[in-house]
Amino acid sequence: MDQGTGVTAAAQDTRMVRRTNDEWVIALHGGDGEERALADLRTYVLRAALFTLQRARHYVGHLGSTDLAQLAEDCAQESMTAILQRLDTFRGESHFTTWAYTFAVNTALMAARRERWASVPLDHILDGTETPSLAAGDHGAIDPEKQALQAEAVVAIREGIEQLTVKQQQLLRAVVFEQVPLDEVVRRWGSNRNALYKLLHDARRKLKRDLRARGFDVDEIFDLFAVRA
Repeated sequence: MDQGTGVTAAAQDTRMVRRTNDEWVIALHGGDGEERALADLRTYVLRAALFTLQRARHYVGHLGSTDLAQLAEDCAQESMTAILQRLDTFRGESHFTTWAYTFAVNTALMAARRERWASVPLDHILDGTETPSLAAGDHGAIDPEKQALQAEAVVAIREGIEQLTVKQQQLLRAVVFEQVPLDEVVRRWGSNRNALYKLLHDARRKLKRDLRARGFDVDEIFDLFAVRA
């Protein structure tokens, strides 16, 4: 598939053939119109990737238009590969383009998060032992009752984190509170995903257990900070 086509031209091309789900699958499996179907699919996922990246400017705002366009191209290519590899898993429960759109959006979001941390030194997170600094999810006026609950929750979370191993503290801080992609931690630590999944799972379980022992509702306490436990 040629990647030489410019993002702007591809994203604005609306002359895509309308197809049923079966027509998409048959064509992409090598049936009649395969070449046009591939071109249309690439146009569609490129458009979705570019739109997603533009909405994620808080992650990729440092990129110029040329670099952003290239990142969208890369995401489109990766999405195409994933879609074609998983074509047999499509069950027709939604329109084919909706199914394909999910691949493009997820790929672009992951790429945006990777880009955010690509040039950021993480030593202060991964090699440090300090507990996370928790802030409210909203930056406007905070309800006094919510503010009081947050203050109490911060103390409980910090005390709970202190019961974890140093590695568990570092990983929980990076992935849960600082939202560093797990793959980035894997790369920095020279570890593997399975090992870090296990370490993160154990850290979350210990922290949740400690919070419950202190009488806190785990879901509520993390909702206060818009953090997924």
